[in-house]
Amino acid sequence: MEYVHSFDEFLNEARLTYKRKYTDNYPEKTVYDRGPIREKVLSFVNEKGKVSHSDMMNFIKGVNEETGGTTSRKWLNKNTSYFKIRERNGEKIYSLSEKGKRVHSSIMNQKTV
Repeated sequence: MEYVHSFDEFLNEARLTYKRKYTDNYPEKTVYDRGPIREKVLSFVNEKGKVSHSDMMNFIKGVNEETGGTTSRKWLNKNTSYFKIRERNGEKIYSLSEKGKRVHSSIMNQKTV
């Protein structure tokens, strides 16, 4: 059985570190692990590789029906740092950015532990 060694470790158990450098100029960056919508959307985009805007909105509507949530287009606008957004023939194409890949892999690694 693994024990908590410090109080700070106990308080930060819900944080995932997705970027880390060991200097004060580049502090570590963290996200919270309790983001079910973020987790599902990142997994969907990671699985497909590239997703069109209409596919993304259909997926979000499907997640809303499953969970009873109210996630909307606003979620995409607030969380653009997780995606590379390109336009092809007038339609937005989403793929994971470096941050999105790191967060997704951190979440998946935590789930397997």
